[in-house]
Amino acid sequence: MHKNMKKIIAVLSAILVLAFALAGCSGTAGIAAAEADGAGSAPTADSGNGTDRKSPAAASDNDSDSDNDDDGDEVAMVPAKTISEDGEYTLTGEIDGQVLVTAENVTLILDGANINCPEASAILGKDGNGSDVVQDLIIELRGESTVTSGAKHGIQGKDDLTITGTGAVNITAVKDGLHAGDTLTVKDGGVNVLASYEGMEATELIISGGTSTVHATDDGINATDDTGTITPSVSITGGTLIVYCTSDGIDSNGTLDISEKATVAIFIGETRDGDATDTDRGGTIPPALYGTAQVKAGTKIAVGNLWDFTPTSDAIKFCLMIPGLVDGQTYQITANGSALTSATATTSIQGMMGGGFGGNAGFGGGGRGGNPGVAGAPGTAGAAPEDGRTGGAGKGQRGGRSGMTEGTGSSI
Repeated sequence: MHKNMKKIIAVLSAILVLAFALAGCSGTAGIAAAEADGAGSAPTADSGNGTDRKSPAAASDNDSDSDNDDDGDEVAMVPAKTISEDGEYTLTGEIDGQVLVTAENVTLILDGANINCPEASAILGKDGNGSDVVQDLIIELRGESTVTSGAKHGIQGKDDLTITGTGAVNITAVKDGLHAGDTLTVKDGGVNVLASYEGMEATELIISGGTSTVHATDDGINATDDTGTITPSVSITGGTLIVYCTSDGIDSNGTLDISEKATVAIFIGETRDGDATDTDRGGTIPPALYGTAQVKAGTKIAVGNLWDFTPTSDAIKFCLMIPGLVDGQTYQITANGSALTSATATTSIQGMMGGGFGGNAGFGGGGRGGNPGVAGAPGTAGAAPEDGRTGGAGKGQRGGRSGMTEGTGSSI
């Protein structure tokens, strides 16, 4: 009886081993079949899954496995299109899935394209010829396109990513709207990040033209370097940038430089710890108006006769950099024609040389010691600054920065 039991157990074990082996072979065959089905398939005319105009070998539908490697979190999936050779490609119509770019020098023309990728970055540039090869990905905008990612970034470049053209793109992403491993450049066109964690992120970020609008649940613009070997930077030399966020409007973990030719408006909502401008290593900005006031979406904000704008989200803090502002001059700001607040233009950067709001609304500075605030009734003294220098007044969210000029806010 004991021997029979051993035989029965041995037979059952053999059956289980065979079953596991067959299951493994079935799974491998399924993946291989999926890859073989897509590999080398020729691009077609616009037939509901988008159009790309290039050789079949270079741009194919459903070509190879993809992943988003910006944070080491791989996503196993088959992209809708893979571009593996240098050149210029036009994408139009509906594209369900990821557009994967593995070539080194590619221009993607978005001409009325609607790209939707629920699992990963909608447009992804990644290694194709080795990590030491620099990839230059250019997105040229024609007409109006949409890019949607249900899990990661909207448009992600491995190294350098450039946005240019005369059209517009509407981006919705769970993580960053635009993300580049090295340099992100917005030359012209319309970039509308409708939803994101951070609107734009790269080590070096350059905006030289066009109109960019960013909605972010964290920082609007973020320059950072995880390696610690490169000084991050944000440079805005022209164009218009509108930021809606709940943390820092522009956060550079290096330097921040903004030209007087650019128009920058930052609206911070909710009550999170965030500054309109924040930099770790200094920089230069044009005269800016910082203030606190309850601003409702749909309210027309005007700065004298210089500028007016209607924000699309509620805000409790704002920063306005408008060509024509004069450093040290006080300006009246209205909302729907009624007085909202007044503010004095300053070239001080909040997060470096005296930031925070140390005026009537009681928002203090923090972090490093800075220059004394220009105006505003002092709030409760902040904590001692990190570097031991004398900090300014204010209710300090981070410590002892000096207070900024700020007018008495009201609610509109």
